[in-house]
Amino acid sequence: MRQQRQKLEGQLAADDKAQLADYRTQLKKLHARGKALHESLRPQEGSDGARPVPTEAQRQQRQQLHSEREAVMSKVRELAKKYESNIRQLADEVAPQQAQWKADMDAIGAKHAAPGPQSNDVRAEGREGRRGHGHGPHGGPGHSFGPVKFLLMNPAPPMKQSPETSSSTLYPNPAVANSQLEYSVKKTGPVTIDLLDAQGSKLRTVLQEVNQEKGSHTQSLNISDLPTGTYYYKIITRSGSETKRFIKE
Repeated sequence: MRQQRQKLEGQLAADDKAQLADYRTQLKKLHARGKALHESLRPQEGSDGARPVPTEAQRQQRQQLHSEREAVMSKVRELAKKYESNIRQLADEVAPQQAQWKADMDAIGAKHAAPGPQSNDVRAEGREGRRGHGHGPHGGPGHSFGPVKFLLMNPAPPMKQSPETSSSTLYPNPAVANSQLEYSVKKTGPVTIDLLDAQGSKLRTVLQEVNQEKGSHTQSLNISDLPTGTYYYKIITRSGSETKRFIKE
């Protein structure tokens, strides 16, 4: 799925990529605000478990969040229309694999199904009903290839961060032509900093030190040659690696 999304990324116009990154950021912030509001409405300690009645301000905040999210999603839907045929073609490319995946999952489910009073025919009908529910027009599970959901999917592969690697900071973020990267080295040794594109492919190596001392360091990051969009930097040390996303204005 992500591989198909990466293919789509190469078909997006530069302005659309930047706009899409902005939409993702806005939606992430709205999600965080909604989560905070939800937490504020949790039952208080020592109460009977009932949620407190929302205040007028909280109700307005909830409505505001809904309106703001709908405004962003409306823009995403408009952008998705532009690439609907591209997404459909990408879905068609993997339709056979998805059909096989469904068949394999059904076989596993049938093999491990607990015996019960229902007949095999009834259980089969139940499985068929569940399979039919929520599947997209191309036979894939769920609505994975729905234009809006597929467009919002982050094309970059999930990056794992070593628990031993200290967090780093790029400032300013969104980044400008010349930015500063602050990071820490846990153990003296080789350090490499790579600059990646939105798909996680390496653009260039920013720093390659054979033996960098333990401690805090600052590295200049010149990205004046890069167009506006989403990028990543990856720091590799003896302790592990850390990859973080940033946006260039």
